Amino acid sequence: MNKTVKIGLISSVVALFSLTAGSPALAHDELISTSPSADSTVQAGVIPITLHFSEAPMDLGFGKGNLIAVADAETGEQFGAACAHISGSDLSVPVDLAKPGRYKVIYRVASDDGHIASGDIYFNVENTTNYQTENPGTVCVSDDGIVVRQIDQEPVSTKQSRISALEGLFIGIGFIIVGSIVSAVLIRRRQNSGTKQYD
Repeated sequence: MNKTVKIGLISSVVALFSLTAGSPALAHDELISTSPSADSTVQAGVIPITLHFSEAPMDLGFGKGNLIAVADAETGEQFGAACAHISGSDLSVPVDLAKPGRYKVIYRVASDDGHIASGDIYFNVENTTNYQTENPGTVCVSDDGIVVRQIDQEPVSTKQSRISALEGLFIGIGFIIVGSIVSAVLIRRRQNSGTKQYD
């Protein structure tokens, strides 16, 4: 490699380094802490969900852009609409839950640059007080009294099929049996039609 090529390569590397080092990093909101904390167990009732981020999210309006939803951790079934209140660098929403079990909090947050980050955390609910609710899920009411309904939104989480492995095996065997019977009938018909031609 001659001297001119070496100098050119070194200059390119230095220029690239100075551009990346001198430019501000693309800052996206990073999740710092949660309440309830991940994998913790809380008592059934109206549970305040709070997500603390590294920077204040961009305010896009209640029920838009910055969202918190709660879903069954196993089935993915979402309870209530998705929404969030913004206070500084926190997103929060109360969640009304009575059924004991494991839940998933799904979030979407809009950074100042418009980037949407998403993620989820899990927590458990126990009910030792026999708490009851008719409307499980997030309580999506803005400070101005605007109600966000689940029916008016695309779900953040959808219920998944709960077909077990054993059920899937039986369904597969059923398809194989039906396919074998159909094949046998078709083969028999072809043989019979061939025999009739030679009679």
